[in-house]
Amino acid sequence: MTDTTIDLSVLESRSGRSGFAENVNPELYRLLSALDLDREYVRGDGTVLFDSSGRRYLDFAGAYGALPFGHGPTPIWQAINDVRCSGEAIFVQPSVLTAAGELADRLGRIAPDGLTRTTFVNSGAEATEVALKLARAHTGRLGVLTTGNSFHGKTLGALSATGNIKYQSGFGAPVAGFDHIAFGDAGALDAALTAAPGHYAVFLVEPIQGEGGVVCPPDGYLRQVRDICDRHGVLLAFDEVQTGLGRTGRMFAAEHEGVVPDILTVAKALGGGIVPVGAVLCAPTLVDESFALRHTSTFAGNALAARVGIAVIDELTRDDCAVVTNAAVLGRQLTKDLGALAEKYPSVVTDVRGRGLLLGIELTADVNFVGRQSLLGSIAEQHNLTAVICSYLLNVEGIRVAPTLFGTRVIRIEPPLTVSAAQCARLVAALDRALGYAAVGDLDGLFGHLLGRPTVSTPPSLIALRPGRTPDIAVRATDRRFAFIAHPLDLGFFAAFDPALDVFDHSERQDLLRRFAASTSELDPASFVIGSGRVVGGGDATAHGDLIGLPYTSEQLLHLPTEQALRVVGGAVELAISRGATVIGLGGYSSVITGNGLGLGATSRPITTGNTFTAAASLRAVRRVCRERGIDVAQARVTILGAAGAIGRTIGKQLAGEVGSIALVGRQGESSVIAPKLWAAAQEMVASATGGSGSGDLAGAALEVHDDLDDLIRSGHIEFFTDPVAAVKDSLIVIAATSAPHALIDPTDLMDGAIVCDVAQPPNIGRDVRGERPDVTVFDGGIVRVPSGSDFGLTYGLAPGLTYACMAETMLIALSGEFDLRSIGTTLDEDSVERLGELADVHGFALAEATRWREGSQ
Repeated sequence: MTDTTIDLSVLESRSGRSGFAENVNPELYRLLSALDLDREYVRGDGTVLFDSSGRRYLDFAGAYGALPFGHGPTPIWQAINDVRCSGEAIFVQPSVLTAAGELADRLGRIAPDGLTRTTFVNSGAEATEVALKLARAHTGRLGVLTTGNSFHGKTLGALSATGNIKYQSGFGAPVAGFDHIAFGDAGALDAALTAAPGHYAVFLVEPIQGEGGVVCPPDGYLRQVRDICDRHGVLLAFDEVQTGLGRTGRMFAAEHEGVVPDILTVAKALGGGIVPVGAVLCAPTLVDESFALRHTSTFAGNALAARVGIAVIDELTRDDCAVVTNAAVLGRQLTKDLGALAEKYPSVVTDVRGRGLLLGIELTADVNFVGRQSLLGSIAEQHNLTAVICSYLLNVEGIRVAPTLFGTRVIRIEPPLTVSAAQCARLVAALDRALGYAAVGDLDGLFGHLLGRPTVSTPPSLIALRPGRTPDIAVRATDRRFAFIAHPLDLGFFAAFDPALDVFDHSERQDLLRRFAASTSELDPASFVIGSGRVVGGGDATAHGDLIGLPYTSEQLLHLPTEQALRVVGGAVELAISRGATVIGLGGYSSVITGNGLGLGATSRPITTGNTFTAAASLRAVRRVCRERGIDVAQARVTILGAAGAIGRTIGKQLAGEVGSIALVGRQGESSVIAPKLWAAAQEMVASATGGSGSGDLAGAALEVHDDLDDLIRSGHIEFFTDPVAAVKDSLIVIAATSAPHALIDPTDLMDGAIVCDVAQPPNIGRDVRGERPDVTVFDGGIVRVPSGSDFGLTYGLAPGLTYACMAETMLIALSGEFDLRSIGTTLDEDSVERLGELADVHGFALAEATRWREGSQ
């Protein structure tokens, strides 16, 4: 008989995972799963969590401070069980709430002097709402003043008080009456209150900003704001939702400076890690009948929550507040140990701060912290190094930490107050390894677990692995600014971009790329700064530029849905603008997927595809090669792959008057008819051939038949193809300019002695052509040499001193300030082609094709 026993716990786990991923928050699930942070915890015990496989994890994230005694503390469960056994009624509003009264009395005894009136709530955000209502009702004023980078909750009033526009946008916050000043600046508070006498009801502030990045104010700040508020007749409210009840080594953070606020909010820890409970404490004189009878809540102050709160206070005050003392002692030791790590890894850790067991480790945002042009530097610059470290610690070391919400460069250290010294030492040792991997740029050490090979070992020494750090290229006041958007052409590109990626094979690189793309959101776009550099042109002109990367290969970009593609590139454009770019170039397929920039619509800074100068540089290269080989182009046949595109069409129009015939390759139209765009391109080329001083056979034939395209097709001067191989076999000159993400032409496809200008990226001409066909001249038409004295080595795998012509166009526009030269759409201005060529000479951009003609040339 077959055993059909089913493990219900496994089924429930799978159901829970799919239910969360599909029905609760699929967006968050996507972000978590991208870095293997989507762990399902089936049990918690104190500071330890267990997943479904039985693996243990130390929890140093601590539910944002809501776990004063860890997971499932016995005294709190006992309080809950006592309620169940006693039969005490839990929800009896409106009535005399006996348990709530007892909890209020206990809170009043441990709170700063005089804060004996309590209003119960269910969360920290609700506590903020009550504080605001209390202040407005008591003063008769509506103005609320808070600080920038603060966090007070996500209900509408609390969100209005929160000082971060990123989380307010789209929700109608802040509502009228809310203003923000700098945190830690007592002078700013005095100035704001002086400027608006009688306007503000309350100044709401966190003694330590938690979600803002564990930011401590200067010593004496809280005493100063107390004095300033008193002088101006404004209430002072402390948000101690995260800092209260022992977290900072005192019962309340206000005690560190001996300050008593008018209003104090608590939550998180008051629920003992099991029940949501919050409270607002204030002086009795602040609450009148109007407020008390109109502010009610179905759940607030219920007996179960109150009994839990009482048990929490019992545990916090037991043995002369031993738990709180433990937080102070371990906090001092942890601060010392983390400070030692900061000194050991100064390139990675920029600050350690906090109090008690509310600590933050701030990581670098320097794109060059492991040297110029590195994946890890790009991740750091986008404030995502914290997420990488969190992923490593969870999956390799079995330690759970998390970044702060707003200060995304900061890893919070917020374990239960009952954490042990040994557990803290284990965290420090694990962080030592993680930061060591980051400091030397060891991607296998940091990312190996994502690819199925986690390693716990001592990272190589900094001296052994890490090269001398290249100094940053700082922006000068005289620099003009530009940015260029690019992406890896294929998976092989990574080794050229960052040698540290050599340890990964193509499938692993593909997996990493997929994860990086999936770990982004509309709030954090999928683009990142790869590096920066300076270009030195003629006449003392200089331009500083950022290279902004997209985590997609050419083929992946082509397959993105249109809406997503535009959002990805649009996010990169906004990132460039935020960094000061006055012109932004679209490189590679960022141009193709946006319809040569047209799909992005109006932008506050000009955008260019680089197609005009790419065409100009390619034309110069073709003409030079033909001169050096003594080729009579007047009778030569030219094939243009991608003839309907902006670059192919422009090159064809310029060459049409010089050559003998042209073969145009494009997509097939409906019912095998020539595609309209390809036909229109041919008409433009014929008109161009007869409109100038053309001396080629095509120009002569066009004049004889009065530009009749049908006659030129019959005579063989114009041919149309959909098959690239058939088109190139009899052509002496080949221009390759398609958007195909792969090679189209092999060594055997080309005629003897052919000249091939490959403008496409990725190349349309197989790289083996150079080795197998020494008779063929193959060069990259879209490659140019930057001016001497420039320091812009961030050129996506090219040899030093070289760059793509599309990027060079962006540089030229920035250097010259001639923004009308930008390339948008498929129709390029012929005068601009000539003008950009002139500017290239003025600013010292030279053709680089002479170094690329033969296999082995780099």
